[in-house]
Parts: sequence; structure tokens; C-alpha cells
Amino acid sequence: MSERNVESDDHHFVRHADLQDLASIFVTRRFVNLPGLIRPDDAAYLLESTEGNARRRVRCGLENVSWEEQELVAGDLSYEFCRHPELTRLIEALAGPVTIESLMCWASRYGAGEYINPHRDRYGTVQLLVCLKSVHSRHQGGALVVAGTELFLSAGDAVVFDATCLEHHTTPLVASAEQPTPLRVVLVGRYFA
Repeated sequence: MSERNVESDDHHFVRHADLQDLASIFVTRRFVNLPGLIRPDDAAYLLESTEGNARRRVRCGLENVSWEEQELVAGDLSYEFCRHPELTRLIEALAGPVTIESLMCWASRYGAGEYINPHRDRYGTVQLLVCLKSVHSRHQGGALVVAGTELFLSAGDAVVFDATCLEHHTTPLVASAEQPTPLRVVLVGRYFA
């Protein structure tokens, strides 16, 4: 894979004028939807960067509910994206007033029939979820549901939410004639203050 910057140091993920409105929404709802946080080609590049990482099956409380997860660490492109100073400032501004001290990062991969069941996380101050790959149609599932609000994310869309406070889950992926082997991949950054 060739070297490339996903975001330049002078890129603003959110215009300053919008930040106060987003922070106000986050305070009220404990989540904010960020459509088009990154370009779809940048999402594809981040996805490609995870291909060499080991995968493991994970479960969230129910034995028959599982999906693949890849741990990402310092040095991995997707991890470095999540700790980009501009993105960290955005997270701090939304969850504020906090100072982010540490980060856990992973990619979750869902195939046909896979989903994550309703739950609340035990740890973390705030979570960023960036869609790296999605199915073509909301009729194929794969929606993220946060506090009862269904969000169909396309590549590059993101959500910042209080995963310890808000129940969240995804809807099962469904195969179709157009996409017989659907795949949904999300990058998750769990930030700790």
C-alpha cells in the first residue's frame, strides 16, 4: 500500500462555527451524527490499512451473536487517524470539558447475519465510530441504533456517542442478489479522559 495522508494537519473535521451547535446537541442527546466526516476514498484507504491485522471473533453477551474484530495499536494508520490532534480536539469539545488521556481502537467487521446486540459499554468517556464500508441499501441492514435512533452510515460517515450511557446496537446484515456476501466495517475509537 502506498503512503498517503488521510487528513492533512490543516484539515478541519468540523468547522468552528458548527462546533458549538454540535456540542449543544451532544450535551442534550449524548450523541452526534457526523455525515461525511471523511471522504469515502479515505475510508477505503483506512479499511485497506487494516487488512494485515489479525482478526478474532468477539461476542457481546449472547452466545450466538458474534463478529470479527481487529485490535489497532499505535503505529497502525487507523489508530493514528483516531488520535489525530484535530479529531481529538473535536472529541474533547463535544464531551467537554475533558482532556483525552488515552485511546483504545479497533475495527469491527460484520458479514451476512451478523450484528451487535443491544448493550451499553462498561468503559470509556466517549466513543467515535467511523464507517469504513457499508452495504448499498438500508434494506440490507447494518444500521447503527443509538438511543433508539437508527442511523444508516455510509463510508466516511461517523457518530460520536456516550457508549456507557446510551444503549446501542446494529441491525443484522442481510444478503441480497446484488450483494450476496455483504460486509460492513467500522473503525471505533474509545477515548478516555
